[in-house]
Amino acid sequence: MRISIRNKTILGIAAIEAVLLIIIVITVVHFMHTTANDNLVKRAITTATLFATLSKNAVLSYDIASIYDFVDEVLENPDIKYARVLGVKGVLFAEDGDNQHLGRPFKEDTQVSDVDDDIFDTYAEISVNGEIYGRVEIGISVNSIQRSIDKVTQLTTSLAIVEIILVALFSYILGSYLTRQLNKLRQSATAISKSAVDGKFKLIEVNPSTKDEINDVNKAFNQLILTLQTEYLKREHYQRELVDLNAQLETKIKRRTERLSEKNEQLEESNKLLKSAQQQLLHAEKMASIGQLAAGVAHEINNPIGFVISNINTLEEYVTSYITLSQYVLSWLGQNPNVDAHIASTLTSLIQDNDFEFINSDVLNLLSESSEGLQRVNDIVKGLSQFARIDSETKQLFDINKCIRTSLRMLNNELKYHCEVELALTELPLMQMNVGKITQVLTNLLVNASHAIEDKGTIRVSSQILDNTVIVTVCDTGKGIKTEHLSSIFNPFFTTKPEDKGTGLGLSISYDIAKEHGGMIAVESTEGEGSCFSLHLPLSSMD
Repeated sequence: MRISIRNKTILGIAAIEAVLLIIIVITVVHFMHTTANDNLVKRAITTATLFATLSKNAVLSYDIASIYDFVDEVLENPDIKYARVLGVKGVLFAEDGDNQHLGRPFKEDTQVSDVDDDIFDTYAEISVNGEIYGRVEIGISVNSIQRSIDKVTQLTTSLAIVEIILVALFSYILGSYLTRQLNKLRQSATAISKSAVDGKFKLIEVNPSTKDEINDVNKAFNQLILTLQTEYLKREHYQRELVDLNAQLETKIKRRTERLSEKNEQLEESNKLLKSAQQQLLHAEKMASIGQLAAGVAHEINNPIGFVISNINTLEEYVTSYITLSQYVLSWLGQNPNVDAHIASTLTSLIQDNDFEFINSDVLNLLSESSEGLQRVNDIVKGLSQFARIDSETKQLFDINKCIRTSLRMLNNELKYHCEVELALTELPLMQMNVGKITQVLTNLLVNASHAIEDKGTIRVSSQILDNTVIVTVCDTGKGIKTEHLSSIFNPFFTTKPEDKGTGLGLSISYDIAKEHGGMIAVESTEGEGSCFSLHLPLSSMD
């Protein structure tokens, strides 16, 4: 809702005045209550004390007639509604006044606010040398005081209302005056927008009619109009010059366009060369990674091959024993159809010497170990073959968890001596990816985690889906990354490793591979506590 300045002026001044008057009324009424209360309390105490002093001798002498005279004398005051004199243990000597108030139990009032029956009840003790012989009780009406307070309240409120009306009237006159001047400015300002097309600004100047601040505003407004007119003329002049300049620029632009075309062709050629150099750099990084893993892969291949050969040699000895036994048994059975005691003894010794029972139980284990060793060789060779497909641009449906396990198998020799690997893999859907490149990213992250752990530590690898995004996290308990290095770790050739341990390209290439798949790599690190690298690959971008 739109409220005019005049109404705002009226409401604002009236509100301020109303608040001030309410404060004054409350203050006056509170002062009247406080003053009336203090006066009434003082009067009641004084009257009760005087009544007790007058009645003291009559009470001590049990002069009931004098006591009644004193009671009647006190009641001559029209504000005192009742009075009574009591002796020791509350014995009533005399009382008089309003029967309604005499008939109720006495309850002392200390403040006017305590009064709930229009009577302020008080008492004074009759004592001699500290010994109490009785007391007097009186009740003083507070109606006259309340009427005085109400009258003052009504008068103060009436004055406040009249003053608010007068202030509102004054505010109305002031607001009308101000808005009349402002309306002139508003009409002139509206006319400016309509006159900006033809530049006739002199027709909308405001004539000063007062000698106050509004007159200064009018003068400033007129000056603004003159400035706008000057700027309008300048703009027209500049516009004409601009038209001429545009005509001259067309020829220059045409010549420069021809030169830019030549430069673009040169730039395209440079981009081709740069892309070629980037592919060579990527291949060099891959070769460096493969060279770094060659020793570990050879060690992993030699171990299973070694115990496979050993098991096969043992198996050959067992088979020879079986052949010897079978040949002997067959020969014996062919020549001696009847069992001979000597032959039986020899056969028993042969079986015991060669421990055929152990051979029968061990031969299956040897064959199983041999099969497992050959399977490990097969897995390592497959992993190395998968990693070697980094140059391929072909994407295929694949489980990223298998990429994680492949990288761990290839790095097993490097990790197992000083790193404990913890896996927390969530079942993930197949996604379109370049298997070789993603495997290289994971391998780079695991190698960096291994290098960050100087003595013994833990590498935690996890995978999950969050908001349609596959997140693979590699965390280590290594030395961490300095805060000032976090913004540079993905830059090419930046490395915190010694010269013989890194080229500064692993994380840069990994980051580019993640971007190629529509994802990113994030890092969190605390120096001295470890680092966490997260590979984010959105499912929606891998169709």
